[in-house]
Amino acid sequence: MKILAIRLKNLASLAGPFEIDFTAEPLASAGLFAITGPTGAGKSTLLDALCLALFGAIPRLSNIGQSKVPDIDGDITTSDPRTLLRRGTGSGYAEVDFIGIDQRRYRARWETNRARDNATKKLQASRQTLTDLDSEQILSNQSKREFEQLIESRLGLNFEQFTRAVMLAQSEFSAFLKADDKERSELLEKLTNTAIYSQLGRRAYSKSKEAEEALKALTTQASNIVPLGPEQLVELEQRFSDAQQHLKTHQAQQRQLELKQQWLIELHRLRDEQLAAQEALNSAQQTWDQQSGERQTLGQLERLGPQRHRFARRTTLNAQLDPLAEQIRQHQAQHTSLQGQQQQLETHRAQAHTSLLDAQQQHGSAKPLLQQAFDAQNTLNHLAQELTKACDLHQHTGKLCAEGQASLQTLLDQQQQVAQRLERIAEQLQRSSELAPLAQAWNAWRDRLKSLTLIANRLKHGHSELPALQQRAGVADQQLDEQRSALELLYREADCEVEAVTEQVQILGSLLQDNRKQQRAFEELTRLWASQQDVDRQLADLTRQQQSAQQQREQLNSEGLRVRDELAVAEQTLTVTRQLLERQRLARSASVEELRVQLQDDQPCPVCGSVEHPWHQPEALLDSLTRHDDDEQASAQKAVDLLTEQRNQLREQVGGVIARQKELLRQHEQLLERHQALAPDLEAHPLAAQLLDRDADKRDGWLSQQLSQLNEVIARDEQRQQALLTLQKDAARLQQQLQAATDASQTAARHVAEQLKQLDADQQRLEEELTAFTPLVSPQVLEGLRSDASATVMQLEQQITQRLDQLEQQAEEQQEQRERQQKIEKQQIEQQARLQRQSELALEVTRLDAQQQASQQALTGLLGEHATAEQWQQALENAIEQARQTESSAAEALQQIHSQLIQLAGELKSGQQQQHAIQQELAELDVQISEWRSQHPELDDAALDTLLTYDDAHVDQLRQQLQATEKNLEQAKVLLQERDQRLQQHQAQHSDLNDDQQLTADLQTAQEQLAQSEQQCADLRAELSEDQRRRNANSELQTRIADANSEYLRWARLASLIGSAEGDKFRKIAQAYNLDLLVHHANAQLKQLVRRYRLKRGGSMLGLLVMDTEMGDELRSVHSLSGGETFLVSLALALGLASMASSTLRIESLFIDEGFGSLDPESLQLAMDALDGLQAQGRKVGVISHVQEMHERIPVQIRVRRQGNGLSTIEVGN
Repeated sequence: MKILAIRLKNLASLAGPFEIDFTAEPLASAGLFAITGPTGAGKSTLLDALCLALFGAIPRLSNIGQSKVPDIDGDITTSDPRTLLRRGTGSGYAEVDFIGIDQRRYRARWETNRARDNATKKLQASRQTLTDLDSEQILSNQSKREFEQLIESRLGLNFEQFTRAVMLAQSEFSAFLKADDKERSELLEKLTNTAIYSQLGRRAYSKSKEAEEALKALTTQASNIVPLGPEQLVELEQRFSDAQQHLKTHQAQQRQLELKQQWLIELHRLRDEQLAAQEALNSAQQTWDQQSGERQTLGQLERLGPQRHRFARRTTLNAQLDPLAEQIRQHQAQHTSLQGQQQQLETHRAQAHTSLLDAQQQHGSAKPLLQQAFDAQNTLNHLAQELTKACDLHQHTGKLCAEGQASLQTLLDQQQQVAQRLERIAEQLQRSSELAPLAQAWNAWRDRLKSLTLIANRLKHGHSELPALQQRAGVADQQLDEQRSALELLYREADCEVEAVTEQVQILGSLLQDNRKQQRAFEELTRLWASQQDVDRQLADLTRQQQSAQQQREQLNSEGLRVRDELAVAEQTLTVTRQLLERQRLARSASVEELRVQLQDDQPCPVCGSVEHPWHQPEALLDSLTRHDDDEQASAQKAVDLLTEQRNQLREQVGGVIARQKELLRQHEQLLERHQALAPDLEAHPLAAQLLDRDADKRDGWLSQQLSQLNEVIARDEQRQQALLTLQKDAARLQQQLQAATDASQTAARHVAEQLKQLDADQQRLEEELTAFTPLVSPQVLEGLRSDASATVMQLEQQITQRLDQLEQQAEEQQEQRERQQKIEKQQIEQQARLQRQSELALEVTRLDAQQQASQQALTGLLGEHATAEQWQQALENAIEQARQTESSAAEALQQIHSQLIQLAGELKSGQQQQHAIQQELAELDVQISEWRSQHPELDDAALDTLLTYDDAHVDQLRQQLQATEKNLEQAKVLLQERDQRLQQHQAQHSDLNDDQQLTADLQTAQEQLAQSEQQCADLRAELSEDQRRRNANSELQTRIADANSEYLRWARLASLIGSAEGDKFRKIAQAYNLDLLVHHANAQLKQLVRRYRLKRGGSMLGLLVMDTEMGDELRSVHSLSGGETFLVSLALALGLASMASSTLRIESLFIDEGFGSLDPESLQLAMDALDGLQAQGRKVGVISHVQEMHERIPVQIRVRRQGNGLSTIEVGN
């Protein structure tokens, strides 16, 4: 992971827009850079922009509560990052380019704005986007949750991990050092790319749970499935065989009675069909009588049919005569008009020919003058080109003269300015001449001045720290006295010794143990009593379910008897229908043969109405009757199928109810066994006698009361025990504080002595360095180095640097002055040559202008009214062409008129011939129609018009209607005859069967017996099927239980070692090894930063302790370190994290915000060396600090400069 660029606009004091590009110089080649500027200028805002773009949050606002700050339209929380938007602006953004863990370039952007970007409007919600720069594709611009997931996957770090491994911000510098085990393990897991251990731990835990649940489910399922014993199975099979034998006997009796009942049903149906056939014959005869008028009309239409086309033709011809006459009149008028147009066009063509001859004559006479005009025009064009070229050259030469003069004047002005600057530089060098000896060997003396400044600053800092150390020693002595007094006061207030308190704690512990034992006994009794009550309630509920199942079974049995009776009747009906239909088919064949014998030639068939009687054709009546019989049989079969399906469904439902009753019975037995098992446990309980002596309705209340009293006693004893334990802890704490105060007093005294010794050494070394600079600087400078070394060295360095710059500038200016004088002399010679050339060109322009004016006058005399010779020639040619086109147009129009006259004459003749033919045909039709009407005098004009309104389709429809009526009448007669025969044949089969009521009673009795047999067989069959199912299921479950148990044991062993719901168990084990490696790397950095301390694992699996090598390797908490010590240890830990990051999460950027000000000069030097070593490994490190020495050691800096009114600007440079 590497940061490539940071961009921001309108964040806090930085208005911008600003861009910091780490891929451009000087930052590209700088591994270490500093972010400098005065306090409050906006240095930390740069790192805020980095966090905002990536995570939409910043570290210093993450833990400040939910207090409010006023805004334009209300209040917003102080932790809202939108508070960074600069006041008085409408929008702002933060943007970061980075390389992700997949080595692709991405751009993350955070932005916010006010409504319509107006600084006085409401603050809007912030937005975040992530873009893949390599593919130029936007990955997320909608949901912030989606953006958070994507940025974490691309960076490999979340917000907390980023601020502890990449950006060490203010107030978060020691966050990783003081993190708990869980946070530390998660960060190490990310950095080392070892998330597989957490996944394995979660997977082992979940697989163990799944295997355990599967085993429990199979065991429970197997306990509910128990098959019958061998003797019970044999008895059940024998009972089923006997029941099947009884069922067959009852089914045979049922079939005999159903056949008789079906015969009676068929008898009633045949009588109804005979009556219906008689009614159909009467209806057909009535319809035939009513259609006598239609038969007469059809006869007249058939006589009119041969003449119908003549009447239609006469009507059509009469309709054609009038339009044809009108068309002839129009053609005659058009012919007269066209003849007039023809005469006018002949006159116009003659005039156009005369105009053409005149135009050709004018063109011939103008040819000599036109040639002279062309010659004069060419001469004038040539002179114009030469004049233009001479003018351009004259103008260009003038421009060159002006430019040369301006350039020459510029050089002269520059020479004058350089002379003035050289005079000022000489004066400045004269004023700083006393620094000449030091400036000549400045590079050699500058390092010694830096060393002198470091010694002076350390000495000054040491003097400033000495009063605080002395005060700390006094405070430590005072705290020692206070802790000693507090311990003595605690013993006096307790009015006892520590041993007495311990004895009382032991006594209360014994009492609490007895009371808790009594409490567990009452809780066990409560559990047994509640279990027994629960079993009693379940038994009552099962009894109600068994009664409901019995009622449902009786209802289904009743419904089954009804469906069985209806099925028996339907099957008997189907059988009788099949027998009758078969007999009818046989009888129908014989009747058809008799009808064939009675047919006569040219007489209609009484069945189909046809006058032709081929013996081999199938008869229509036979087909119709056959279809009717098939429909009746299909209807009877459908009723049987429907009732059979209902009977099967009822049997399945009865089987389900029986199975449910058996299941309820089994559950009832299990509950009874459970009730019997609970009774001995309850009676054997030592407190059961007290419970059972009370009334049943008061037992629950008594148990609750006893448990409540015990809880109160236990709570009171625990409170007293806690008070005693608190007293013990306070005494132990005060004893530890007393020892700590003693250690602190001794340490403070030692620090004061060491500080005084160090101050003496630094003062002696400072005097030595000042002695070396005595011959080189003035006494005032020496005094400044002694009193304020940093400011004096900075001022001296500025003066020396300024003098060296002035000397370098003087040499450069003198060299440029000599070179510029040579250029001036050369340009003066060139300017003289340009002025002479300009005069010659002015004379040439005047000569060419005079020649051009003379040529123009001669050309104007030749052309006259025309502008050019080309236009004159074009005008003559246009006149000839226009006259020629006019003549051609007149000729073409005359030809079109002539063609139209010829075509119109033909059309007029054709129309007159067509008119004569129509008149002749109408005369012939009138003669033929008169002859036909004389033969049919009964048809007057009205009747004839009425008949003519009937078209052929109407006539055919009327004919078919009459034929259908006649056919229906004959079919009704034949059908009535056939129904009489079927009734007589059916009555002859069972003439002695007339008692319907006795047959119905016998059939009812047989159906009841059959239903009982079927029910018994169904019950026994269901019992056999259920037993076989239980036997198969139980065998299969036993195999599955054995496999599931083996699987559970395997996963349980693995889960006990590494499994946990969150995966933290195995993660902590794995990350403990990574923490060892991290401590190793951090200790390597600590050897360079602070030799006194070392990090060591301890306190917990992933805990960290500090080992003080100057206190006999004493182990201390990381929270006991001072501010400077905490910074150095945290920096070492952060550098260790960066150095051990895995290849998939290589951290190549590190930002440190403040913390260096808490270091002494020696520690600061060590920290700088460590940072130099880190950048040498290819990482880019940025630091924010006010320490001047760091500014001098780091050449590449991002400077944040104040500009006033809360506004700052950013500059990048060396």
